[in-house]
Amino acid sequence: MRKFTRDDYVSMPWKNGGGSTLQLAIAPEGADLSNFEWRVSSAEIGSAGPFSLFAGFDRSLAILEGNGLTLELDSLHATILTPDNRPLAFRGEQQVHAALLAGPIRDLNVITRRACWTHTLEKLQFSGSLRCDMQADLVFLLNARGDAVQCRTLAGREADIGEGESVLIDAGDGEHIDLSAAAAAMLYIVRLLQKRNVDNN
Repeated sequence: MRKFTRDDYVSMPWKNGGGSTLQLAIAPEGADLSNFEWRVSSAEIGSAGPFSLFAGFDRSLAILEGNGLTLELDSLHATILTPDNRPLAFRGEQQVHAALLAGPIRDLNVITRRACWTHTLEKLQFSGSLRCDMQADLVFLLNARGDAVQCRTLAGREADIGEGESVLIDAGDGEHIDLSAAAAAMLYIVRLLQKRNVDNN
């Protein structure tokens, strides 16, 4: 289990130079945009414009703050994404143009190299106690807002994640994670599953 605080996050420009993003976690550690396998980041979008292209990658996007975006994918159709919607999954090769609905937004972006990893992104608002199944090689939890969340694994590792903090948990810590929060918290759960080479000979 590894905990990330705001001091651990790294600010950097977008791949296309159109803005900046806050990198929450990346693998391998120390990788850059030319050689990473998976990445979780959060960007502030203050004006309309294109997304960076990531050929060979899969992406998921959620709105953390603000009214939302209209996303045009491959100039074929427009999708409205707000904080109330489920995260949107799309391919890194797609041409995506974003327009603000009303004012700037802050998003959460997950991207995985298709040859190596698959991922899912979901949001979960809860209070009290909850058991979260791993169902992946790695689980990344972001406490987007609300009360601090206590995490405990079957291996006995524990961490408290406050608002804006996150934690990365390995499948070796057990099949599930026990979560608790005294008041409402909004979690974003990223499940990362590594692809295995299968020898059929």
